[in-house]
Amino acid sequence: MSSNREIIANVQGQSGELQLQRRDSHYEVISNGTFLMATHNGESERRMVQEALNHAFSAESVLIGGLGVGFSLDEAVRHADTVYVTVVELEKHIIEWNHSYFQEWNKRAPENSKTKIVEGDLQVFLEKETNACWDVICMDTDNGPDWLVREGNHYMYEPGGLQTIFGVLRGGGVAAFWSASYSSAFENSLEALFDNVWVEEVEAGRGGPDVIFYARKAEHIHPSHNF
Repeated sequence: MSSNREIIANVQGQSGELQLQRRDSHYEVISNGTFLMATHNGESERRMVQEALNHAFSAESVLIGGLGVGFSLDEAVRHADTVYVTVVELEKHIIEWNHSYFQEWNKRAPENSKTKIVEGDLQVFLEKETNACWDVICMDTDNGPDWLVREGNHYMYEPGGLQTIFGVLRGGGVAAFWSASYSSAFENSLEALFDNVWVEEVEAGRGGPDVIFYARKAEHIHPSHNF
């Protein structure tokens, strides 16, 4: 990739410094010096949403942890059967950039009538701010369980956090977790809780493939819809 880099913004976020930069025709976001996201390849994020929706009992409601550049959100609102798509994003600057710099890639998905964007911490949102349940939950808050951009997110990949996600997932629902690398320990944690777990690798065109963990909840419980 070309080294022709232009720094667009340096801002202070909830977890430290966020830098927005443009490299040729694409944007990249760096968090405290660690690569976080970019507009140049959203195949694995889109695939995560597609696969989760295709295997869920219902596709009506989707929760996305982490807005990114909007690839996952765009894929969710494009699906014919989705009605409610909620995104929880900690950083207000990421939300703002999605409404401006990233529009070419997210296709204005943040403005879609299905979309609800919540600025806040995902753990706090799930445990204290909502009593809703979802058919599909897609987690893209970090670079995976073994490569955290924000140390505070570690809980969501541990048994307690997974139990929280399990609890707000409808019967027959699917939770999906994006990761930059495979983790056998994380797969084991999912298998201890969910009815069916599978792993998919998506070639990313750099280094090793992206890895997506999917976990399906048994269908015997169907909580009523509540949004």
